[in-house]
Amino acid sequence: MIDIEAKMKVLIVDDSVPMAQRLKSSLEEVAGLEVVGLIENVADAILEIRRLRPDAVVLDFRMPDGSGIDVLESLKKHPSPPIVVMLSGYDYPQFRRKCLQSGARFYFDKATEFHRVAEVLRDLNDVPVV
Repeated sequence: MIDIEAKMKVLIVDDSVPMAQRLKSSLEEVAGLEVVGLIENVADAILEIRRLRPDAVVLDFRMPDGSGIDVLESLKKHPSPPIVVMLSGYDYPQFRRKCLQSGARFYFDKATEFHRVAEVLRDLNDVPVV
């Protein structure tokens, strides 16, 4: 039996509280998505991903105690890693390439592609689970 009330759980990891709140508001407008937390640093992100087991993580590149790469590296040991969407203010090809090679599924620039986060998560959530 498929639970039609099930929602895709999304964790937001960004050290900018205004950006995280803006992203949360954007994602809450998408049916089927539930924001399960806002995290501001790498250490808490790693712990909360293990504890909350989100389906997706929206991850900033640079944070006070490390980078999104550190989180991506920790996910390689995770038995069932979430989908990772990098949302960064650093739109450099080398950062994009490194994140995608490290396990991120998507990499978007905060300044020009912010809207794409909600779009891809909505599209991923529309895929029926069998």
